[in-house]
Amino acid sequence: MKLETPRDLFVHEMSAMRTGEAVIADMLDEMSGMVADENVADMLRHHQQETQQQIANLEQCFWAIGATPQRGPCAAIEALRQEFREFAGMNPSPQVLTMFALGGALKVEHYEIAAYRGLVGKAMLMGETTCIQLLETNLLQEEETAGKLERFTHEMGRRMLATV
Repeated sequence: MKLETPRDLFVHEMSAMRTGEAVIADMLDEMSGMVADENVADMLRHHQQETQQQIANLEQCFWAIGATPQRGPCAAIEALRQEFREFAGMNPSPQVLTMFALGGALKVEHYEIAAYRGLVGKAMLMGETTCIQLLETNLLQEEETAGKLERFTHEMGRRMLATV
């Protein structure tokens, strides 16, 4: 596909986000099975379910504009997954792995927030009201999850420091 118009860019970036969300869903499943704290695991599993809905929202947006998602990687999310896997392979303690997983998940959320803000802005410029609503729904979920992750990270850090 040629990338010549703002719509082409919008489809390209939405496609990358669609791919990234699929990788994130797999990564959340992987992480939830490795963390030591059941509350963190539950939160990751819940966000995995939200991620599936976010994928459906992206697919509805493609449908609304009459476009088909492109195939291709989402390099940023792939890199974050690789970073987590490499760290887990270093055999950290369960608590340290959980802290790292929380930090990695927070990095993912901030990437997603930036990506969705950009997509919402492009949808607004193009007057794609259906996409605006769908993408803003995803953005709001990402912002809420980032806040939860920040609270979990802070609380877990306090607990870990209290035992040292």
